[in-house]
Amino acid sequence: MQNDGRKRNVNGDDIFNVRWVDAPCLSADGQHLAYTVTYLDRAGDAMRTKIRCGQWEHAGHSLRWSPDGSTLAFIHDDANGIAQVWLWHRHIQAAAPITHLPQACSWPTWSPDGTQIAFLANGQLWVFATDGHSSTALTVGHEAIATPCWLPDSRHLAFTASRQMGSETQVWLCQVNPSPPAPTTLLYTNLGPIRALASAPNGTALVWIGHERGLAQGVNFGVWHFNLASQTARPLTATFDRSIGLTTRSDDVRGMNPPDLVWLRQHDLDRIYVAYAEGGASHIGWVGLDGTMRPIITGERSCLAFSIAPATGTIAAVIATATDPGEVIATDLDGNGEQTLTQVNTAWLNEVQLSQHQAMHFVASDGVTVEAWLVKPPLSSSPIPLPLSLPIGGDRGGECYPLILQIHGGPHYAIGHRFYLEFQRLAAQGYIVLFGNARGSQGYGEAFATRIRAAWGERDYADLMEMLDYALRDPQVDPTRLAVTGVSYGGFMAHCIIGRTQRFRVAITENGISNLLSNYDQTTNQLFWQWQLEGTPDQQPARYHALSPIRNAHLARTPLLLIHAEQDINCPIGQSEEMAAALQVADCPMQLVRIPEEGHLMNLVGKPSHRLLRTHALDTWLEQWLMIND
Repeated sequence: MQNDGRKRNVNGDDIFNVRWVDAPCLSADGQHLAYTVTYLDRAGDAMRTKIRCGQWEHAGHSLRWSPDGSTLAFIHDDANGIAQVWLWHRHIQAAAPITHLPQACSWPTWSPDGTQIAFLANGQLWVFATDGHSSTALTVGHEAIATPCWLPDSRHLAFTASRQMGSETQVWLCQVNPSPPAPTTLLYTNLGPIRALASAPNGTALVWIGHERGLAQGVNFGVWHFNLASQTARPLTATFDRSIGLTTRSDDVRGMNPPDLVWLRQHDLDRIYVAYAEGGASHIGWVGLDGTMRPIITGERSCLAFSIAPATGTIAAVIATATDPGEVIATDLDGNGEQTLTQVNTAWLNEVQLSQHQAMHFVASDGVTVEAWLVKPPLSSSPIPLPLSLPIGGDRGGECYPLILQIHGGPHYAIGHRFYLEFQRLAAQGYIVLFGNARGSQGYGEAFATRIRAAWGERDYADLMEMLDYALRDPQVDPTRLAVTGVSYGGFMAHCIIGRTQRFRVAITENGISNLLSNYDQTTNQLFWQWQLEGTPDQQPARYHALSPIRNAHLARTPLLLIHAEQDINCPIGQSEEMAAALQVADCPMQLVRIPEEGHLMNLVGKPSHRLLRTHALDTWLEQWLMIND
């Protein structure tokens, strides 16, 4: 990529310049588009989200248009900092809260006739009547209510209630203001999680995104059809070996919300629109009642969220690429006539020099193809001077760069064709970044994603080492200057790696796990581990011990920086404290950086000041041990 003299390299301050577009929301007539823009506020030391519709802006999220397109419902805090339901009236350009509850509200949903808004608050399903301007609780005693969904008659609401992290989810139906009063009706008990719920246009059926295998992780979520008359459910996508509702992940929170699910009926044809991950990309397609999946918005990019206007047959979707954080595009219902509707990041993109992802597919030692990418330093008129390595494994007579192996967390999601500010920032400093989807990642079928169950650090470790070996064929990679980093599960894997090999000069882990036995007692996520390791520590003591990276910590010689959020309840900070203590005994260089007031997703939703603290520690450690400027 040739620098034209007008662009600059990405730097740490660009975290304040990127805008993350999300949640496109089309009015039913297709005439009005609202969406959210999230950014980091340096002065306020906070993450902010604003709604945009034309020239109008207002803080808030969870957007829903009224059926006639005149009014936008959304969630925003009141003066006391409590999330309430607000309405923006487009014609008078005024917004105000309509709820005044002592508990936070969420999930506003308009009735099809536009006279009511359902929402959640205090663990209950509520409805606000726009004519009487009053809110009424419809449910009591249900656990973890979610996904409120109106039936076309505007008199019935379906919703889900789950228990034990979604190991069982019940689908319920309630009447709105019945006379005489009527109890809620249990429609179905799903033996697993449900992430989204939608009604048939004629009200005879429901569809949802879920699976029926309890707490299983890495297995495919599918589209299920539920007949309200017979009260029977059947899977529509049982033969489609991809996970419905999954999008490619990155270093922002988009794609982590409940997935979009839209059922349309046009010209006597039922189409159920969904997103799904395909390798390192995420697509939009529709499922027919015969279960056939038809992709419509595809390519080497990531579709993160979408909305549909039935009247005009228009889809609005947020699309991100390797060199674009994402904008809203529009197509017809078959994915044709694509056009870009927003230009939120255009000015910034015209200012900075970015690197494309260089695809790198290889066949692992067991015959399975693994997908990975390299992000190289952008070429510039003033390249960073780097010492040349010996010509190992190829002609390295030109510029050589240190390589950082970045291991994603999860472990069950995919990365790939999406913008990663962290990767661009590191590449701009003169590193080559290697990342990919080793076994355990979704997007390649269920067998690929579940391959590491009860075997963390085994086949995934082999994939990562073979991925590195393949990358070392590139003559621009300096094989003597290698680093490994990872967050969460990625931190677990980096801990494993430094106890098994000394080929890396430096390592950095963030919110990593070192001791599976103690982590089980420290975390609130014990059901996760019971599935992953096929039992509790009492039931599988040898497995918990054998797979724990701390078992080999005495062999580690790679300088390790441990970054950990002090309020992480998924991977508690005690995990880094144990690893640091073990490395100290082993006389291995290490440093523990504690990030206060942050939880597990610090790198996605943390305060800007804490993100800068984390970035400074990471950059300093890499420079110290890779000696870039020698």
